[in-house]
Amino acid sequence: MKKKTLLATLTAAAMLAGLLTGCGSQQPETPAPQESTIQTEGSSEASGEPAVSVQDSDAAKAEAFGYELNLNPGGSLNGQYAGQTLTVFCCTGEFSEPLQESIDAFQKLSGATVNLYIYSFDELNSKIALALAGDEEMDITCFVSAYMDTFNSVGQLANLTELSGQYGSPDYNWNGFSKALLERTSDSDGVFAVPYQVCEMMGFYRKDLIEDPAIQADYKEKTGKELTVPETTDELKEIAAYFSKSENPDSPTTYGFLSQGVTNAAMWSWMSRLGSFGGTMFGDDWTAEFNSQAGIDAMNYNKSLLSYGPANWNEYGFDEVNAMMASGEVFMCENWSSAYPSINAGDMAGKIGCCVTPGNSPVISGWSLGINALSEKQELAWKFIEFATSEDGEMTRIDNGVAPARDINIQRLMDAGEDVGYYTAITDSLGCDKTCWGDICLPYLGSQGSSIIDTYTQSMYKGSISAEDTLNNMESEIDTALKSVGINH
Repeated sequence: MKKKTLLATLTAAAMLAGLLTGCGSQQPETPAPQESTIQTEGSSEASGEPAVSVQDSDAAKAEAFGYELNLNPGGSLNGQYAGQTLTVFCCTGEFSEPLQESIDAFQKLSGATVNLYIYSFDELNSKIALALAGDEEMDITCFVSAYMDTFNSVGQLANLTELSGQYGSPDYNWNGFSKALLERTSDSDGVFAVPYQVCEMMGFYRKDLIEDPAIQADYKEKTGKELTVPETTDELKEIAAYFSKSENPDSPTTYGFLSQGVTNAAMWSWMSRLGSFGGTMFGDDWTAEFNSQAGIDAMNYNKSLLSYGPANWNEYGFDEVNAMMASGEVFMCENWSSAYPSINAGDMAGKIGCCVTPGNSPVISGWSLGINALSEKQELAWKFIEFATSEDGEMTRIDNGVAPARDINIQRLMDAGEDVGYYTAITDSLGCDKTCWGDICLPYLGSQGSSIIDTYTQSMYKGSISAEDTLNNMESEIDTALKSVGINH
């Protein structure tokens, strides 16, 4: 390992204060978790046996969604890394099992041993911060894409553009990724993390009710308008009111609209509205552009939406929103794309539609794979990322609401007859002119920006402060935090 810098250590300390994000992973503060790791079965530490040292041609073959896949295009892996070991960090949940499958095949083809360490979300970010400062052994990590700026603020991530040029296979396609995702993990010097998974805020609605002739007729009689999937903020409010018993006693659902309101999540719905009112979050130099009339209008609008949901809105997180939607009590919810399988299940199976969040300015997030700049195994680390994120490699990881990061693979899924409505909504969301990253990860400061924004959003929704004062306070505290690390506007 190279000698760590003082600034890197300080950055790690700041990040250890708490990194929180989207994709259904937000949690209230908890005591420091006990370490829990899982390693691959073929690892030397787990089994005492060496990894396979010769190429296993069968490991290059796979099948998914009717496609015959080649996981080793160009035959670039032929057992030449026997005797080398990689350490990979990953989060629990839908990330770890598919990554484990990629590791199993990679070990057979490369000859290397790969040790996978799986942590809870909060513990993962602490471990990453320590590893990037040189206090933990880690070669590769799967992390929230928006953290690239913080992790790389003192050069803690390897330049993957350079590594792919030096060690990469000519068959690897950089152009297949969604532009929005790849831009988030890049700067003028190159790409520092490869998109691994996309998450985005989407609208999930009762398709069966929208298509019911009796409900369509009643809506037309009461409003004078046709009942369609809401695309604008005005349409959302009108339709949410119709499907709320508090506004329409004849509504077939109790609530018209619901979104996450728990700590570190309430801000996302407001951010989803900001672009539709003509605003943006930050300028290129982290100037707070959200403190504008658009920000005020979006904040007041979103507060008004709370009247169409349960009174205890601030107790609803990712799982609670999903459960309420799956119960049939809610006409429309806004949640991360990975929520779809749990909503479109049970009594609601086949009754749930997907759409871009009304207003066409969705919040997006995602996870990426990056290499520790301190790792002494840069070549092997790149070969693993290349393997796991190739076009065919990604197809083996798509399951249970995990959306691919490559546009080409989204199209392959739709061509194969997968849920076209779901994947169309993902594609349309990524293609919106106005998108907003849900993880406010300030340089050197981790998720401090998200905490500031969410705290004031919660206060405003509860009536403790006006929208104008909310945005002024947000801007002031973020500016103070940035100044504390030497960033002045």
